[in-house]
Amino acid sequence: MVQKLKLGSLYVGGKPVTPGTECKPGQAISFRAMVPDKAINWVPVNGLLIADRCLLTSISWDDLNAQNLVFGKEIKIQGFQFRLRLLKVGSTEGALNEWDTALDIVGDNDDLWHWSEMFFWGQEKSKIAASYRVYRGYSSARFWYCNPASPRVSYLGFRPALEPLPTDHSALRHGQEVLVIGHDGCAAGKLVEKTKYDLVLQLKPDGLVGKATFAADMQDGTVVVDRSGIVSIATV
Repeated sequence: MVQKLKLGSLYVGGKPVTPGTECKPGQAISFRAMVPDKAINWVPVNGLLIADRCLLTSISWDDLNAQNLVFGKEIKIQGFQFRLRLLKVGSTEGALNEWDTALDIVGDNDDLWHWSEMFFWGQEKSKIAASYRVYRGYSSARFWYCNPASPRVSYLGFRPALEPLPTDHSALRHGQEVLVIGHDGCAAGKLVEKTKYDLVLQLKPDGLVGKATFAADMQDGTVVVDRSGIVSIATV
């Protein structure tokens, strides 16, 4: 079973909500510190953190775009800096895209992604019509479909991804909180040491998530992260 990272909570109209909540038109959407019973579960894969389900339903692509949640909005969650956006899911069926790449790495099980009977919006315009936007899911993880950008329906929702902002590895400093994301997992903790080839972290409790094949446990309780396996780093 692929492990997930709990990070932050979704706020709608200034109040924390449970993932999967129906959205009312015009409500402001934000991400803040985690409320334990309303935590968001993220799947770390290929340098991104991808929500394990739709966080909101009955929301249109146009609604999301009006709040800068389609192509990218810089946010902080529990101090970590990210660009929050929709996934690239393919402007045509079968085109190379982030969603299918993630499925290729960690699998397409519904217990992991909660796609059954629920579509989610992607970034792209469909090449079928300029006014159409692409969405995925519902009957299978890889099902592809498109429709106009304006509908609000209960079976079509908002599944965001978090993309760490570009980080200069040379600027990382001792004691800094970091979240290191590889192709198949992540490691969260304080930076103890950095070398030309590795980062040494003092992990947070439950700080190693997924297979994280780029990380190795040491006898002193630290973890050594192979820099060649790092896809992205979120910093505080």
